Amino acid sequence: MAVDQHPASRLDPDEAAAVEMALGALIADGSVRLSERNRRFLSFIVTETLAGRGARIKAYAIGVDVFGRSRSFDPDRDPIVRIEATRMRAALAAYYDGVGAQDGVRIILRPGSYVPTFAFRRSPAALARPAAAIGATPVPTGRPVVDERAGVIVVVTHRTDRRDRCSMMRGEIYVEAVVKAVAGRGIRVFLTPPVDRSGTAQAIRGLIHRPGVVYALDMAVHGIAEGRRYSWSLSDFRNGEIKDSDFCDQADETLPVGARIDALAEVVTRRIAASAV
Repeated sequence: MAVDQHPASRLDPDEAAAVEMALGALIADGSVRLSERNRRFLSFIVTETLAGRGARIKAYAIGVDVFGRSRSFDPDRDPIVRIEATRMRAALAAYYDGVGAQDGVRIILRPGSYVPTFAFRRSPAALARPAAAIGATPVPTGRPVVDERAGVIVVVTHRTDRRDRCSMMRGEIYVEAVVKAVAGRGIRVFLTPPVDRSGTAQAIRGLIHRPGVVYALDMAVHGIAEGRRYSWSLSDFRNGEIKDSDFCDQADETLPVGARIDALAEVVTRRIAASAV
Protein backbone atom coordinates (compact mmCIF):
# COMPACT_ATOMS: atom_id res chain seq x y z
CA MET A 1 0.00 0.00 0.00
CA ALA A 2 1.42 3.39 -0.98
CA VAL A 3 1.01 5.96 1.73
CA ASP A 4 2.44 9.35 2.57
CA GLN A 5 4.14 9.38 5.98
CA HIS A 6 4.62 12.55 8.00
CA PRO A 7 6.00 13.52 11.40
CA ALA A 8 3.72 15.88 13.33
CA SER A 9 6.01 18.86 12.66
CA ARG A 10 5.03 18.68 8.99
CA LEU A 11 1.28 18.28 9.39
CA ASP A 12 -1.02 20.93 7.96
CA PRO A 13 -4.41 21.68 9.65
CA ASP A 14 -6.36 19.16 7.52
CA GLU A 15 -3.84 16.41 8.27
CA ALA A 16 -3.89 17.15 11.99
CA ALA A 17 -7.71 17.12 12.00
CA ALA A 18 -7.71 13.77 10.19
CA VAL A 19 -5.31 12.33 12.78
CA GLU A 20 -7.53 13.56 15.64
CA MET A 21 -10.53 11.84 14.07
CA ALA A 22 -8.59 8.63 13.47
CA LEU A 23 -7.49 8.64 17.11
CA GLY A 24 -11.09 9.00 18.29
CA ALA A 25 -12.21 6.12 16.10
CA LEU A 26 -9.39 3.87 17.33
CA ILE A 27 -10.16 4.59 20.97
CA ALA A 28 -13.84 3.79 20.52
CA ASP A 29 -13.35 0.70 18.33
CA GLY A 30 -13.46 -2.69 19.97
CA SER A 31 -11.54 -4.20 17.04
CA VAL A 32 -8.29 -2.72 18.35
CA ARG A 33 -7.01 -5.03 21.07
CA LEU A 34 -5.87 -2.35 23.49
CA SER A 35 -6.43 -2.23 27.23
CA GLU A 36 -8.04 0.87 28.71
CA ARG A 37 -4.61 1.86 29.98
CA ASN A 38 -3.12 1.65 26.51
CA ARG A 39 -5.99 3.60 25.01
CA ARG A 40 -5.02 6.39 27.39
CA PHE A 41 -1.37 5.83 26.41
CA LEU A 42 -2.23 6.20 22.71
CA SER A 43 -4.35 9.28 23.33
CA PHE A 44 -1.56 10.87 25.36
CA ILE A 45 1.21 10.41 22.81
CA VAL A 46 -0.90 11.49 19.82
CA THR A 47 -2.40 14.52 21.59
CA GLU A 48 0.96 15.68 22.91
CA THR A 49 2.54 15.23 19.47
CA LEU A 50 -0.18 17.21 17.68
CA ALA A 51 0.15 19.95 20.30
CA GLY A 52 3.85 20.29 19.47
CA ARG A 53 5.00 18.75 22.75
CA GLY A 54 6.67 15.66 21.29
CA ALA A 55 9.83 16.41 23.28
CA ARG A 56 7.84 15.79 26.46
CA ILE A 57 6.89 12.25 25.45
CA LYS A 58 9.34 10.33 27.59
CA ALA A 59 8.96 7.15 29.63
CA TYR A 60 8.83 9.14 32.88
CA ALA A 61 5.97 11.40 31.75
CA ILE A 62 3.99 8.42 30.44
CA GLY A 63 4.53 6.45 33.63
CA VAL A 64 3.37 9.30 35.88
CA ASP A 65 0.69 11.01 33.75
CA VAL A 66 -0.82 7.96 32.05
CA PHE A 67 -0.10 4.94 34.24
CA GLY A 68 -0.48 6.71 37.59
CA ARG A 69 3.01 5.94 38.88
CA SER A 70 4.35 8.12 41.71
CA ARG A 71 6.73 10.99 41.06
CA SER A 72 9.60 8.74 42.22
CA PHE A 73 8.97 6.52 39.16
CA ASP A 74 12.22 5.28 37.58
CA PRO A 75 11.79 3.88 34.03
CA ASP A 76 15.07 2.02 34.31
CA ARG A 77 13.83 0.05 37.32
CA ASP A 78 10.18 -0.26 36.31
CA PRO A 79 9.81 -1.32 32.62
CA ILE A 80 6.02 -0.80 32.50
CA VAL A 81 6.18 1.85 29.74
CA ARG A 82 8.43 -0.24 27.47
CA ILE A 83 6.27 -3.32 28.00
CA GLU A 84 2.99 -1.52 27.28
CA ALA A 85 4.47 0.28 24.26
CA THR A 86 5.47 -3.09 22.79
CA ARG A 87 1.94 -4.39 23.32
CA MET A 88 0.47 -1.27 21.74
CA ARG A 89 2.71 -1.55 18.67
CA ALA A 90 1.62 -5.16 18.22
CA ALA A 91 -2.06 -4.28 18.63
CA LEU A 92 -1.87 -1.44 16.10
CA ALA A 93 0.02 -3.62 13.62
CA ALA A 94 -2.58 -6.39 13.90
CA TYR A 95 -5.41 -3.88 13.47
CA TYR A 96 -3.94 -2.22 10.37
CA ASP A 97 -3.13 -5.62 8.87
CA GLY A 98 -6.75 -6.68 9.42
CA VAL A 99 -10.00 -4.75 9.79
CA GLY A 100 -8.20 -1.39 9.66
CA ALA A 101 -6.39 -2.07 6.40
CA GLN A 102 -8.50 0.48 4.52
CA ASP A 103 -8.36 3.22 7.17
CA GLY A 104 -7.42 6.56 5.69
CA VAL A 105 -4.96 7.40 8.49
CA ARG A 106 -2.48 5.13 10.24
CA ILE A 107 -0.93 6.00 13.58
CA ILE A 108 2.55 4.52 13.69
CA LEU A 109 4.69 3.98 16.79
CA ARG A 110 8.15 2.88 15.75
CA PRO A 111 10.40 0.72 17.98
CA GLY A 112 12.66 2.80 20.18
CA SER A 113 10.38 5.85 20.18
CA TYR A 114 7.20 6.94 21.96
CA VAL A 115 6.55 9.78 19.48
CA PRO A 116 4.11 8.65 16.76
CA THR A 117 4.23 9.38 13.04
CA PHE A 118 1.23 9.32 10.71
CA ALA A 119 0.55 7.79 7.30
CA PHE A 120 -2.23 8.85 4.92
CA ARG A 121 -3.90 6.71 2.25
CA ARG A 122 -6.09 9.51 0.87
CA SER A 123 -6.22 13.26 0.75
CA PRO A 124 -6.15 14.61 4.34
CA ALA A 125 -8.70 17.27 3.29
CA ALA A 126 -11.16 14.52 2.41
CA LEU A 127 -10.37 12.59 5.58
CA ALA A 128 -11.04 15.66 7.73
CA ARG A 129 -14.53 16.22 6.35
CA PRO A 130 -17.33 16.38 8.91
CA ALA A 131 -18.63 12.87 8.38
CA ALA A 132 -16.06 11.63 10.87
CA ALA A 133 -17.93 11.60 14.16
CA ILE A 134 -16.02 9.92 16.93
CA GLY A 135 -17.31 6.56 18.14
CA ALA A 136 -20.34 5.60 16.02
CA THR A 137 -18.64 6.52 12.75
CA PRO A 138 -19.20 4.46 9.59
CA VAL A 139 -15.53 4.83 8.57
CA PRO A 140 -14.20 1.27 9.11
CA THR A 141 -15.88 -1.68 7.40
CA GLY A 142 -18.32 -3.74 9.42
CA ARG A 143 -18.93 -1.30 12.28
CA PRO A 144 -22.39 -0.23 13.44
CA VAL A 145 -23.83 2.79 11.65
CA VAL A 146 -26.17 5.18 13.45
CA ASP A 147 -28.82 6.91 11.32
CA GLU A 148 -27.61 10.51 11.16
CA ARG A 149 -31.07 11.82 10.37
CA ALA A 150 -32.34 11.20 13.88
CA GLY A 151 -31.26 10.12 17.32
CA VAL A 152 -29.02 11.90 19.80
CA ILE A 153 -25.80 13.76 18.98
CA VAL A 154 -23.38 15.13 21.59
CA VAL A 155 -20.80 17.80 20.75
CA VAL A 156 -17.99 17.69 23.33
CA THR A 157 -15.84 20.74 24.07
CA HIS A 158 -12.79 20.55 26.33
CA ARG A 159 -12.62 23.77 28.41
CA THR A 160 -9.62 23.08 30.66
CA ASP A 161 -7.09 25.91 30.83
CA ARG A 162 -4.22 24.82 28.56
CA ARG A 163 -1.72 26.71 30.71
CA ASP A 164 -2.32 24.20 33.53
CA ARG A 165 -0.51 21.19 32.07
CA CYS A 166 -1.41 18.77 34.85
CA SER A 167 -5.11 19.64 34.69
CA MET A 168 -4.97 19.62 30.89
CA MET A 169 -3.63 16.08 30.79
CA ARG A 170 -6.25 14.85 33.22
CA GLY A 171 -8.86 16.73 31.20
CA GLU A 172 -7.81 14.97 28.01
CA ILE A 173 -8.13 11.59 29.71
CA TYR A 174 -11.51 12.70 31.14
CA VAL A 175 -12.82 13.75 27.70
CA GLU A 176 -11.50 10.57 26.09
CA ALA A 177 -13.22 8.39 28.67
CA VAL A 178 -16.56 10.20 28.27
CA VAL A 179 -16.38 10.08 24.46
CA LYS A 180 -15.78 6.33 24.54
CA ALA A 181 -18.52 5.68 27.10
CA VAL A 182 -21.11 7.84 25.33
CA ALA A 183 -20.32 6.40 21.89
CA GLY A 184 -20.65 2.93 23.40
CA ARG A 185 -24.32 3.68 24.06
CA GLY A 186 -24.99 4.33 20.36
CA ILE A 187 -24.91 8.11 20.68
CA ARG A 188 -23.04 9.98 17.93
CA VAL A 189 -20.20 12.09 19.32
CA PHE A 190 -18.34 15.03 17.82
CA LEU A 191 -15.28 16.54 19.45
CA THR A 192 -14.93 20.30 18.96
CA PRO A 193 -11.67 20.92 17.07
CA PRO A 194 -9.08 23.60 17.80
CA VAL A 195 -9.81 27.00 16.27
CA ASP A 196 -7.58 26.32 13.25
CA ARG A 197 -9.70 23.34 12.15
CA SER A 198 -12.20 25.54 10.30
CA GLY A 199 -13.65 22.79 8.10
CA THR A 200 -14.55 20.54 11.01
CA ALA A 201 -15.86 23.49 13.03
CA GLN A 202 -18.16 24.47 10.16
CA ALA A 203 -19.51 20.92 10.00
CA ILE A 204 -20.30 20.96 13.71
CA ARG A 205 -22.16 24.25 13.33
CA GLY A 206 -24.22 22.56 10.63
CA LEU A 207 -25.63 20.15 13.24
CA ILE A 208 -28.05 22.93 14.24
CA HIS A 209 -30.10 22.14 11.14
CA ARG A 210 -30.21 18.36 11.60
CA PRO A 211 -33.26 16.64 13.05
CA GLY A 212 -33.06 14.89 16.39
CA VAL A 213 -31.60 15.90 19.74
CA VAL A 214 -28.23 17.71 19.72
CA TYR A 215 -26.49 18.42 23.02
CA ALA A 216 -23.39 20.47 23.82
CA LEU A 217 -21.22 18.92 26.54
CA ASP A 218 -18.63 21.26 28.08
CA MET A 219 -15.99 19.54 30.20
CA ALA A 220 -13.08 20.87 32.26
CA VAL A 221 -10.61 20.04 34.99
CA HIS A 222 -9.59 22.85 37.37
CA GLY A 223 -6.81 22.91 39.94
CA ILE A 224 -8.14 23.61 43.44
CA ALA A 225 -6.53 23.60 46.89
CA GLU A 226 -7.64 20.02 47.59
CA GLY A 227 -6.58 18.63 44.20
CA ARG A 228 -8.69 18.78 41.00
CA ARG A 229 -12.28 19.64 40.20
CA TYR A 230 -13.80 17.62 37.33
CA SER A 231 -16.78 19.56 35.96
CA TRP A 232 -19.24 19.19 33.11
CA SER A 233 -22.33 20.92 31.76
CA LEU A 234 -24.89 19.55 29.28
CA SER A 235 -26.95 22.05 27.29
CA ASP A 236 -29.20 22.22 24.24
CA PHE A 237 -26.85 22.80 21.30
CA ARG A 238 -29.40 24.99 19.55
CA ASN A 239 -30.60 27.36 22.27
CA GLY A 240 -28.05 26.95 25.08
CA GLU A 241 -30.57 25.80 27.70
CA ILE A 242 -28.77 23.92 30.49
CA LYS A 243 -30.07 20.37 30.83
CA ASP A 244 -27.74 19.06 33.53
CA SER A 245 -24.41 19.85 35.17
CA ASP A 246 -22.23 18.68 38.03
CA PHE A 247 -18.69 18.49 39.36
CA CYS A 248 -16.57 16.21 41.52
CA ASP A 249 -13.55 17.20 43.62
CA GLN A 250 -10.76 14.65 43.98
CA ALA A 251 -7.38 14.76 45.66
CA ASP A 252 -4.33 14.44 43.41
CA GLU A 253 -2.66 11.82 45.54
CA THR A 254 -5.55 9.38 45.15
CA LEU A 255 -4.46 6.68 42.68
CA PRO A 256 -4.88 5.28 40.13
CA VAL A 257 -5.85 8.42 38.21
CA GLY A 258 -7.15 6.57 35.14
CA ALA A 259 -9.54 4.36 37.10
CA ARG A 260 -10.97 7.34 38.97
CA ILE A 261 -11.53 9.27 35.76
CA ASP A 262 -13.18 6.26 34.10
CA ALA A 263 -15.61 6.08 37.04
CA LEU A 264 -16.41 9.79 36.68
CA ALA A 265 -16.96 9.32 32.95
CA GLU A 266 -19.48 6.56 33.58
CA VAL A 267 -21.48 8.85 35.88
CA VAL A 268 -21.50 11.60 33.24
CA THR A 269 -22.58 9.11 30.56
CA ARG A 270 -25.50 7.83 32.64
CA ARG A 271 -26.69 11.39 33.22
CA ILE A 272 -26.48 12.20 29.51
CA ALA A 273 -28.40 9.05 28.61
CA ALA A 274 -31.08 9.96 31.17
CA SER A 275 -31.40 13.48 29.73
CA ALA A 276 -31.86 12.02 26.24
CA VAL A 277 -34.83 9.89 27.20
